[in-house]
Amino acid sequence: MAEPATADRPGGILLSVAPAAVDLPRLVRTAIDAEQVGAARIHLAADQFEVAEAVTAIRDQTSLVITADPGSPAAELTDTPGPEFTEVVLPAGQPAGALLVELARLAGSGVATSVGGREDAAVPVLLAALAAGLHLRVGTADQPPSLALSNPGLADRPAPGGGPRDDVGLIARAAGLARIAGRRPLSIAEARAVLGLA
Repeated sequence: MAEPATADRPGGILLSVAPAAVDLPRLVRTAIDAEQVGAARIHLAADQFEVAEAVTAIRDQTSLVITADPGSPAAELTDTPGPEFTEVVLPAGQPAGALLVELARLAGSGVATSVGGREDAAVPVLLAALAAGLHLRVGTADQPPSLALSNPGLADRPAPGGGPRDDVGLIARAAGLARIAGRRPLSIAEARAVLGLA
């Protein structure tokens, strides 16, 4: 069971990785490595190739919870979070104050909420989510196409601003910062409880 959150100890954090659509071997490798560094959930891109094969391979080789957007080709094959869980990906280009106000509103909603940020909102959302007690989604699906791994050599070069540009690097950074903030990554069983899954 997840630790109860208090004002001075927000508790554990559900870390989710959201990779951009990639070939099946790369997706499975990402899932395996992301689980090893702290992810409990993988959210499949709406345009992911070979969806049935991807879901089967990820289930065979990891314990990750697998989700997808409602209405996507993967939705019928993956887990569907319960009504007490929601996910919000905030757009790029918002002033920092607006991001903080929105995250504070989500934190006070009484619903388990996972947040992510697109492009330049990714790092501010990550840091604010840790402070606010929210759960976190990171991944190349929320980055500009140039940061998605359409180019296999891209992950070897630093991203603008020096941050990681591959999914495993993004989840490793989130897990490391969560631990520094006193928010340990949730186990798979705890993540399933947060998501409202049996």
